[in-house]
Order: sequence, then C-alpha cells, then structure tokens
Amino acid sequence: MLYPFVLEPILAHKPWGGDRLAAYGKAVVAGDRIGESWEIADLDLDADGTVPFGKSRITNGSMAGETLRGLMTEHGTELLGFTPPSTPFPLLIKLLDAREPLSVQVHPTADYVAHHPDTHMKTESWYVIEAEPDAFIYKGFKPETTPADITRTAGTSEIVGYLQEVPVQAGDVHHLPAGTVHALGAGVLVAEVQTPSDTTFRLYDWTAEHDRKDRRLQIPEALACLLYTSPAELARPEDGQAPLLETDHYWLREHRRNRGPWTNEKNDPSRRARILMVLSGAITVGEVAAKKGTTVLVPASSPAEVHVSSTATVLEIGIVD
Repeated sequence: MLYPFVLEPILAHKPWGGDRLAAYGKAVVAGDRIGESWEIADLDLDADGTVPFGKSRITNGSMAGETLRGLMTEHGTELLGFTPPSTPFPLLIKLLDAREPLSVQVHPTADYVAHHPDTHMKTESWYVIEAEPDAFIYKGFKPETTPADITRTAGTSEIVGYLQEVPVQAGDVHHLPAGTVHALGAGVLVAEVQTPSDTTFRLYDWTAEHDRKDRRLQIPEALACLLYTSPAELARPEDGQAPLLETDHYWLREHRRNRGPWTNEKNDPSRRARILMVLSGAITVGEVAAKKGTTVLVPASSPAEVHVSSTATVLEIGIVD
C-alpha cells in the first residue's frame, strides 16, 4: 500500500527571484535569486537549462530515492485513483517568489500544440500566498487591444501599456488559461498549479528596467498563441469548503483549520490523489509531519488521516480524471 509522499524540492535560480522561500523551508540564503521551487514535477524536458530534468524524487519512507516517474510507472492507478492516460504525473506544482516582475509571457494553447508537436499545452493558476502593499499582476490585455498593437510593440516596453494590471493580496486566486498573456509583478509569492509543461514564450523581459542579461524572446511563437479576451475574475466562495477554482485538469480548495483532527477518508471508494501544501502552521498526514512550506502528495489508496498540529492554512489540490 502506498503512503503519503514528500518530494525533494527542485530550486531554480531566476533573474527575477528572491530569497523569501527560505521562510518556507527551502535551502535559500539571504541575497539569493531563487525564483522557483518545483514541489511536484515529472517533466521530460529540462526547464530552460536551469533545472536538470524536472523529475521529483521521494524523500521519505521505503520508496525514498525513487522518482515520481517511477512511482507513476509502477503504481499509477493506485496513486491517482484512476488509470492515467499516460505515464507522467498529470500536474506540475511550484512555489514562485517574484522579487522583480517576471517576463511578459504566454503558454501554448491546444490549437498551437496540435500544429507544433514539440510543444506542450500549459494552463495554470496562481494562489497568492504573500503580496507586498500595492502589488499587482499582469493578466490579459486591456479592452480594445488588437493583434496589430501587440505585433508592433512586442519586444519593447510599449507592450506593457496594453496589459491589464490586477491588484493582488494574500488569498487571491487567478486562473490563466493557455493563451493568456501574463506576468507576476514584483513583491508577490504564489503557489502555481499547472498542467505538466514548462513551455513559455516571452514577449518582453525588462532587461533595461532591471539590468538583466538578455534572454531569448519567442515573439513569433507567442503571437501565434495569444488570446485577446481576458479571463474572468474569480469570486471567493462564501462556503470556505467550496473549491476556489475548478478546471478541466485540477481543482483548488483553501483550508483554514484549528488544532485537531481533520479528515479520515479511508472508506471513500471514489477518492483521488490530492496534494496538500502547508502555507502556515503544521499538520501531520499519516506519519508525515508537514510544516510551513511542505508539500505532501497523498495517494488515492492511502488511508492516512490528517491532523492539524497548530492552526494551519493549507492549499488542497485535486486531480480531475
């Protein structure tokens, strides 16, 4: 029988990154530029040369040292609660720390991927963990923006004038369907949940504003993917147990729990794998003691109970089959 897994974080240096992930238990020191912690990853490609193969390894229990891909190959149905259509794990989970704004970017749509089989569709969502005062994200284009406007300004700072700035605060959720232009603004730390792809097409990278080295822009590819309709803003459900977001690939639910027992789902035959990201406080999941910054992958077959050790905020992520 499988048990709850903790996977080794894969840390990625980024020109826009910071050092706030140290407060979430990551091996980060003051002054570092760690932009990403890959909490759960099972990709075949390297991440733009910065992460040597995006494949997580188990750190706990009898399977310590094995890769998530190996777990999927040998126990995919037991892990997920359904027979997966392919071997890779169906989600990529990260923490992002934006000390500076990320590149203005877009990810491939299903239509684009159908004609470019070397790319991978990527839909993602952000849960805002921390946000400095007046922080914002870029999400979608302003009304009346045309493809001609973006074709003319791509690769220049003028493109920023066509982007919608959306103020953010801790607890916000933003969904970014494939094809949505976007960028994290400075001073924002998020949990990022996405389909398993790291394909990114950059339109602008703030090299002058933040004294960055040039990184390659993928302007023709980005222009071919862009959608000019902005995704709707999400309303926080009145019932704290209702999902914050439901997509065709995953759902998100926020839990704020006081000390004590949480769940016991071992008799639920329809249970699916779930991911618990501890954003504050501490919980135990079976034999796993999970503190702030720990991500736990709970297999569908695991009878592990969850107990809140100290008042905790947990982001629960479910997989849609």
